Amino acid sequence: MNLNALARKASKGPAPQAYGGSMNVEDMIRFVLVHGADGADEIERLSALHGWLGHGLLEDGTRVVPFARWAQACAAFGRGGVPALQTLLADPALATFAVGILEEVKTVESVQALIGFCASAHWQSPDATHAEWKALAALNLLLSLDDSVKVEKAAMDDLLHIVAKAFVAASKPMLKSICLWAVRGAPTAESLAWVQTLDVSDAGVEAARVNAVKSIQRRLSPGYKAPDGKQKRQIQRQRAADV
Repeated sequence: MNLNALARKASKGPAPQAYGGSMNVEDMIRFVLVHGADGADEIERLSALHGWLGHGLLEDGTRVVPFARWAQACAAFGRGGVPALQTLLADPALATFAVGILEEVKTVESVQALIGFCASAHWQSPDATHAEWKALAALNLLLSLDDSVKVEKAAMDDLLHIVAKAFVAASKPMLKSICLWAVRGAPTAESLAWVQTLDVSDAGVEAARVNAVKSIQRRLSPGYKAPDGKQKRQIQRQRAADV
């Protein structure tokens, strides 16, 4: 996406320009990943020009995308990279947006930032859209698939510790399932032992537990071979085509 492409999307319908026009969040994130600081300047220009909204709930109860908050997080990343997003993680109003961008960066550095955020979480919210649970879900996407980010065992150990704590604190079956999806990103003997010893009653949670056992066992198998760079790109293209 070139430097003019986002402006064209933002200025067209079907939505009003204050609601982003024909642009979506993924467009903005991809744009800043490519253009860095120049992309940050353009995003801030468009946000001011079109009066993007900073809140997702209008007075009449209508829900919209808070593009101004996404713009703030994207601009921070464009100028300061992952460290700038780590700063935003400390702001409850912006943490979810920072998590959303870290999920798309797909580097060891972004994984470490999310692990650090989750390591200090209390897991008290029952809402799966809370920044802490969103961060754990992001770690699932970054680490649990065959084309995942490759991390050292120390990071896997940290993830297991996080998941075990979150699982105990989780107040809803969906939240416990998020934990079990995420632990697949730590394919170690310790993780396998933890998952195998869990005793759960909810059918959905049990399905997630069984899936986690199978996934970890497969990745621990002597015959397992992680895909190379070319194979990862093929997997990613196929996944995008299936969406």
